[in-house]
Amino acid sequence: MTPKGTNKPKGTAAKGTKRRFIWGLRRVAYAVLVLAVVSMGGLWMALNTIDLPPAKPSAQTSFVCDSTVSFGDCDFDNSMAHLSAAEERVNVEYEDLPTVLVQAVLAAEDQKFFDHGGIDPMGIGRAVYTSLRGSSRSRQGGSTITQQYVKLTYLTSERTISRKLREAVLSIKLEGQLDKRDILTRYLNEIYFGRGAYGVEAASRAYFGIGVQNLKLHQAAYLAGLIRSPESADAVKDPKEATRRRATVLANMVKQGYITSEEADQANAVPWIWTRTDDDGNPQNMTVLPRNRTGTDLAHVRYSEIGSQYWMAEVRKQLRERFGTGAETRGLRVYTTFDPTTQRAAQDAVTKTLNRSNGPVGSLVAVDEKGRITAMVAGTDYSKSKVNLALGKRGGGSGRQPGSTFKPFALAAFIEDGYSIESPFRSPPTTEFEGVYNSPGKLWNPKNFGKADLGVLSVEEATWKSSNTVYAGMVNLVTPERLAEMARRLGVKSKLTPRYALVLGSEEVSVLDMASAYSTFADRGKHITPYMITRVEDSTGRVLFDASESVKATQVIDQGVADTVNWTLKGAIEHGTGTAARISTPAAGKTGTTTDSKDAWFVGYTCHLTAAVWMGYEQPRTMKDFKGREVSGGSFPADIWREFMSKATKGDQPCEFPQTDFGQRIVNQSLASKRTTTTTENPNGSTTTSTADGEGDSSTTSSPSTTQRPTPSTTSAPTSTTPPTSSAPATTAAPTTTAAAAGD
Repeated sequence: MTPKGTNKPKGTAAKGTKRRFIWGLRRVAYAVLVLAVVSMGGLWMALNTIDLPPAKPSAQTSFVCDSTVSFGDCDFDNSMAHLSAAEERVNVEYEDLPTVLVQAVLAAEDQKFFDHGGIDPMGIGRAVYTSLRGSSRSRQGGSTITQQYVKLTYLTSERTISRKLREAVLSIKLEGQLDKRDILTRYLNEIYFGRGAYGVEAASRAYFGIGVQNLKLHQAAYLAGLIRSPESADAVKDPKEATRRRATVLANMVKQGYITSEEADQANAVPWIWTRTDDDGNPQNMTVLPRNRTGTDLAHVRYSEIGSQYWMAEVRKQLRERFGTGAETRGLRVYTTFDPTTQRAAQDAVTKTLNRSNGPVGSLVAVDEKGRITAMVAGTDYSKSKVNLALGKRGGGSGRQPGSTFKPFALAAFIEDGYSIESPFRSPPTTEFEGVYNSPGKLWNPKNFGKADLGVLSVEEATWKSSNTVYAGMVNLVTPERLAEMARRLGVKSKLTPRYALVLGSEEVSVLDMASAYSTFADRGKHITPYMITRVEDSTGRVLFDASESVKATQVIDQGVADTVNWTLKGAIEHGTGTAARISTPAAGKTGTTTDSKDAWFVGYTCHLTAAVWMGYEQPRTMKDFKGREVSGGSFPADIWREFMSKATKGDQPCEFPQTDFGQRIVNQSLASKRTTTTTENPNGSTTTSTADGEGDSSTTSSPSTTQRPTPSTTSAPTSTTPPTSSAPATTAAPTTTAAAAGD
């Protein structure tokens, strides 16, 4: 007997199997649906809870332009220098991008860029799958241009699933906030193209020496081919790989319908040989530039042959002080007072005079009547020495003792205190003062150059002849504190110790200090702090700094005081120690030489331009003789000053310094009768004032200060004949508390 239920209709088993399979598919479909819903929900939550973080700031190259460039026009082509920390980058707008470049980049990197919403789902799937398998074979993962930009700007380069998912979420959010063209422009301004060039503008300059707007098809295809791995496809290093990548980009452009096959063939035919320019300087058959001839080298500085690197180092420092660390990487447009013509005249005047390889060096700073530093000779070879000789300690070196060029500051204080420049002083070979401002028990012993007895001189004549012993008596009247205060008021920023020896230049100052202070005399008592940056704009043209709004002229001494100093210093050039500095335009100035001729100076001015000249060794040492001549402020520095000013003031409207004596009180009235003054006309048309001195005592009036100053103890002065009126070599000491000073 057959068991019940053993006989089943045919096909029943097959139907059961099919039914189970269908239910299995339903379960999988359900699971997929649930997973999709959960994923969509998670994505929705992510899009609503994850905010775009602040974008990483991109470094941009700042451009520095000289005084010939108009405001608003400073750019790649007319700048004298590019400043950057490590990246050469200049941002451009979408309108600046040529169509062939946009097409080439899309063909190479993201052919559906204008169609998708920021991500490529299939690409993300491949990336997740690859990560789960732990494979390192494929890391690209089909990232869109938006994703690449997000990774560069908002994220790190770590290769994890969480980072990839976060990249996708941020890409979608970014697409919802920015126009496609904005995203593409930001991407092309951000990516690295090799050779230190970030962004398409810097890349176009680095590889072709032209702006991005001027790119041709073969150039655009080449740059697009660099994006994935720029260093390995540089045509100079690997022309075979460069050719392959360019051909790939061009083929994709043909497939997308951007160009024809014939256009692709023509672009592929351009060789990787850099062709020289034609007679007009225009590039012929422009291909990739050699790496060492890039137009955007990070060290790019024009006018390097006339010392512009020293200017740029100081400009960079000032930008950081004004706008913070890294200011030079913010795409600034910096306009300076650098005048190429004036700077060349200054550099030539210094280097043609001081042209011995192991000889002394020199520095020159010129400041015009508006306070602009128009020339600054700070060194001769920036690659060998980056010490800025014009700026003293700020320039990385040390200040230098100014010698007798410091005397006009005492003269200004003397006149301001009401004393006349006709006041007579005996000028013995040496004198001494008790150590009120020196070490206890020590005497200050200033000496005239060569221990010369110059007889009785007016303050005016003592200035012409640079008498140390007369100025020792003057500083005793005005006090060292007043002298230091006057120097600071006029523009000397270096630290000054108020002691007697200060009048002979015992403290270290910079060449800029002296130009600044003397320019106050030239401006008839008005001081403008010298400046070298006139304007700063950001990359959009917004003005961040304007010197015309912040630089002000301040009347620091009475106009009458300045006029009297000017008239006196004019005499120093016409018939004093500075005759070698005579130029065709009325000018005033003063010589200065320190002990053993370690430093020699000439500082002078017209009513339009002031220039300070220093010569010496970077590490101070004696310059007794150079080119067979004795070194003093009235020799080589005066020659350099004359050579420079003759060119720099050409075309200026000359103006006379008025003859005046602002002071009323006569010091040492008893000596006044011992002098007789005559004026004679020289063959060259100038006048010479000479004085004959008679017998007399050497007493001085007491100080007008409420505190009684010690009276000077002077040696007996024999009767003098007419004082010499020609330039004489001289030396000025930078004395210690016991050292004697000599002056020119």
